[in-house]
Amino acid sequence: MSDYLGKDMRKVKQEDDMNVQKADKDLDEEDIEILKIYGKGIYNDEIKKTEENIQAIQKRINALAGIRESDTGLAPRSMWNESADRRDLQNEPPLQVGRCTKIINSSTEETKYVVSLKQFAKFVVDISTDLSPTDIEEGMRVGVDRAKYQIKVTLPPRIDPSVTLMQVEEKPDVTYSDIGGCKQQIQKLKEVVELPLLHPNRFVELGVEPPKGVLLYGPPGTGKTLCARAVANRTDACFIRVIGSELVQKYIGEGARLGRAHTFKIHTRAMNVERNIRFELLARLCPNTTGAEIRSVCTEAGMFAIRARRKTATEKDFIQAVNKVVKGYAKFSATPRYMPYN
Repeated sequence: MSDYLGKDMRKVKQEDDMNVQKADKDLDEEDIEILKIYGKGIYNDEIKKTEENIQAIQKRINALAGIRESDTGLAPRSMWNESADRRDLQNEPPLQVGRCTKIINSSTEETKYVVSLKQFAKFVVDISTDLSPTDIEEGMRVGVDRAKYQIKVTLPPRIDPSVTLMQVEEKPDVTYSDIGGCKQQIQKLKEVVELPLLHPNRFVELGVEPPKGVLLYGPPGTGKTLCARAVANRTDACFIRVIGSELVQKYIGEGARLGRAHTFKIHTRAMNVERNIRFELLARLCPNTTGAEIRSVCTEAGMFAIRARRKTATEKDFIQAVNKVVKGYAKFSATPRYMPYN
């Protein structure tokens, strides 16, 4: 059979067939990588990495502040739309604040919630369609409508207003060697604050209740805050900054109405003290004192015994404690001289 195409035309057709076969070749890894980045911006990877870093930092901040997402029920502040929320609140009827005390038939389609309204009653209710069952936890504060008491919104936990004045810091890195002077004050801090935290067994053996704390006073810049930070570092305690005027209060207890000698016997009942202590003498040494001050005398007497490494408090310890607590702290009566520094 004669060839009407000729050699030249036949050669072109063969080359076209080869090109078609080459086009059907599978993609290699380099081609796949090119397809992955096709259509992506030059900053896509950097933006994604930055968003991940922001989320990680937000989680660390919440962990340090002791906040869980379930505690607040709030998104990050950057995602708030306060103007839209304000309009929605104006259009919606007011809600009642309650607390979800129990979840019935959880993880099912018939889940019910027991809501307790303060000084009113308890109701078994449903949740709004805007909420998910995973949004509700037992013990959470919720907002319910006034008709069917259906749960409409979740609320953050109630916070004591006085707590907002406090600021929690991480473990301070200040040590006693960073404080210039104040040797006598540092020694008292070690005995009154460190010793009960690091060696509580000594107070248990003696039967005396450890001191509750100390009050550092003086002009600004004398090392009060540094001493507190050093104690927190030494005892691995949490350091909380708070306005001193919110804490410093003095209460006169009911013990002021009782006889001072009888008050001494009450506060030393659980202590290991020697026999035949003259409580009447101690009472005469403490004129015009309150029950709280007599209790401080007993605690300080136990501190004198602990310093001497004894398991029993003596009458001499009580007399020294009276001289330190009652007579030594009489300087606080000079209020006008102390107040200008605060």
